[in-house]
Order: sequence, then structure tokens, then C-alpha cells
Amino acid sequence: MKRKPAAAAEQLSVFEELAALPEPIHEPASDTMRQIVSLRMPDALLVRVEQVARGRGVSPSSLMRALIAAGLDRSYAAITPDELTAELASLRKGIDEIATRLRTSE
Repeated sequence: MKRKPAAAAEQLSVFEELAALPEPIHEPASDTMRQIVSLRMPDALLVRVEQVARGRGVSPSSLMRALIAAGLDRSYAAITPDELTAELASLRKGIDEIATRLRTSE
């Protein structure tokens, strides 16, 4: 047994309430992800990334984005040889001071 088609006005009446609703505005998030990048890494490194991400309560992708951004912010490519030498000298001085304190506390 076939149903009789409803009149056009009757078919549209069920959608009248929906037509009264305003159209939602779809705005992209301020930090919309626009690109997926495939990154190959050794299994052991991936395990470390996953462990650290789990420990911080974030996804591995979020952790990798943060680490990349931090690395770019502190890029050694932008440091001159003189700045690098000064930084290494400062680190060496700090290590020597710690070693001296450890020897005197024995």
C-alpha cells in the first residue's frame, strides 16, 4: 500500500520552527590548525614523546608543537659565534663554582 504524497504546504509546515532560528555563525578558532605535517622519528623517540605527553596531560601533537615553538624561539642558528662563546664560558664558570662547593662540603 502506497502513501499518498502530502501537499507541498503540509510538507513544509514541519520545518517552520526551524526556519525561525537564526543561522549559526561558524567562525574559525583564533588558532585554527591549517596543516597536517607528517614527521618520521625513531620508535624510541616516539615512545619518549608519548610518555612525556602523558605525564603532562597533553596530546603528543600538542607537546611536539610546544617543543618546536620553544626550539624556534631559542634557535642557536640566530646566535653569533661570540654570543655562543660567551654563553659557554658562563656555563663553564657555573659548573666550576658548583664543583668547588661540592669539594668544600665534603
